[in-house]
Amino acid sequence: MSSTKTLAGGCHCGAIRYTAELDISNLHAQKCNCSICLKTNRMGLSVDPSKFKVTTHKSIEEVPEYQFGPKRQHYHFCTTCGVHCFGYGSYEFQGQTFNNFSINAVTLDPDQGFDLRDVKVAYWDGKGEDWAAGMAEKPAPGGCL
Repeated sequence: MSSTKTLAGGCHCGAIRYTAELDISNLHAQKCNCSICLKTNRMGLSVDPSKFKVTTHKSIEEVPEYQFGPKRQHYHFCTTCGVHCFGYGSYEFQGQTFNNFSINAVTLDPDQGFDLRDVKVAYWDGKGEDWAAGMAEKPAPGGCL
């Protein structure tokens, strides 16, 4: 049974705030051991972009971002406290293009009727670029916690 709820979150200092509509009865997050995800301890929680809203800025494009490598991913962060709040982009795999949009689950505000400890986490081996293996139940060697 779906238990959809609009949750609020943001960075540590409050300069970036957002809301996201999520099914809190079935939260699945992803962690990756690529350089950016590992260094920022990102725990990506997929969100339908139409159910996400930045409340402190007129648009997502106004929130500072970081990109690297092929610049297909946009990592939005706070320039004051440094917290990475959300990101989106696209990637190609086996000839298909996939779009993604996720919030960093640890930036959700506490006390909203769910517990981060209940979020099911799956792991990608981004460091080894082993996307074909899919997600695993345990982190890859040299990976995230």
